[in-house]
Amino acid sequence: MINPIKIPFNWIGPRGPIPNSDLPNILNIAAVADGAMCNTNRIWNDNVYWRLFKDREPFCLASVFDIKDQDVFLYPLSLFWRIPFEFYFLPENGIFEFSLTPQSIIDKIKHQNGYILLECGAEAWVRSEQLKVMHDYFIMHNIPLNKIIYLVGCMNAQDVYDDWCTNNNIASSSACRMHMISYPSARYAVASGHMNFPEPLYNTEIIPEKLFLCWNRRFRPHRSILAVALDSLGLVDKSYYSMGLVDPEFNSSFSSSFNINYMNMYNLSQDNLQIFVNKLPLLIDGATEINEMCGDISGNARMFYQNSLLSIVTETNWDLPHLSCTEKSFKPFRDKHPFIIVGVNGALKSLRNLGFKTFSEFWDESYDEVTDCHHRLLKIIQLCNEISKWDNEKILDFKRRVKPIMDHNYQMLKNSSPSDITDQVEDIINSNT
Repeated sequence: MINPIKIPFNWIGPRGPIPNSDLPNILNIAAVADGAMCNTNRIWNDNVYWRLFKDREPFCLASVFDIKDQDVFLYPLSLFWRIPFEFYFLPENGIFEFSLTPQSIIDKIKHQNGYILLECGAEAWVRSEQLKVMHDYFIMHNIPLNKIIYLVGCMNAQDVYDDWCTNNNIASSSACRMHMISYPSARYAVASGHMNFPEPLYNTEIIPEKLFLCWNRRFRPHRSILAVALDSLGLVDKSYYSMGLVDPEFNSSFSSSFNINYMNMYNLSQDNLQIFVNKLPLLIDGATEINEMCGDISGNARMFYQNSLLSIVTETNWDLPHLSCTEKSFKPFRDKHPFIIVGVNGALKSLRNLGFKTFSEFWDESYDEVTDCHHRLLKIIQLCNEISKWDNEKILDFKRRVKPIMDHNYQMLKNSSPSDITDQVEDIINSNT
């Protein structure tokens, strides 16, 4: 018989647990109640148990009050990416204090067979200051760091963490370091939330009306530079391209957010900037509706994929060493769309490591290996310009030859399973218990 690894929660309703990171309130109690309806998006539903551990041996749901001294358990704490990361690790009012984590659970983690599972899979939350507050908080609570398993959306998290530990003279012994597991939660969110639509038809015999498809909502330096550079080449008008006049979160204008110090580097002028600004806002879906851009809950965005040649994916991060794969990187797989990624170097390699295929057969993907962010973006702009010169014959030849890759990537996404993540968690626990 396999010894169980229990997943304890402080509050469990008839329809499942409430996140350990949160105190019960009327909304999340209603969400797990039997027969109650809670039609709001203002609660945070913890799906780590459902996505990773439900119905998967040797993991099983448990109440914190049922944990015995001899039990092996994994106490999940999900970090919501909209809350400032450092708030979770305030010395006197961190995640243990706020969530009223039972002292008995903390003691069993310290001295027996309990582990903490931290989950923050949305972005690359491994900056130096974030790693420091995590270490300081758990050391203050006398939690052995090898009892912490951190699922994080950074695809090179282990390398970043090892470098940070070395630079901060943290011993390499396992007791002094957390366990890092790269967890691209967006992959499973896109797969589970959007694969109920009919499988898209990748038509190899139609010339698309538009060249590129590029969704942008928040301003970022690489998104702004790329947009003005492509517009200066006449490519924005040939594409589905979204860009606001004002940032929806910070209320800053495009002009004030654009770093003019980069203009010479990209051979751009004030005229190039002003011509682009005069076109804003650029709308794809008629209203730059966030659900279409970021979630596409209705599936209405599919027509834009089918009527454009390829996606330009402008990931969240570009100029830091932390590589994250958000939903932006996985949506082209869902809609069978070739793509170029504007992000951290190694982004394409990380997708290939997950089993997806990219496009070195058709264009130069060496931009993925360029460490300098500006040189990398310049290569991408040059690549976009080269692709824009394809004639109809080359476009049709490309679509016919690329179709097997589209079908492969779609099936890889459709069949996404986080079993490799849970296997890593289980291996860590078994090797330390």
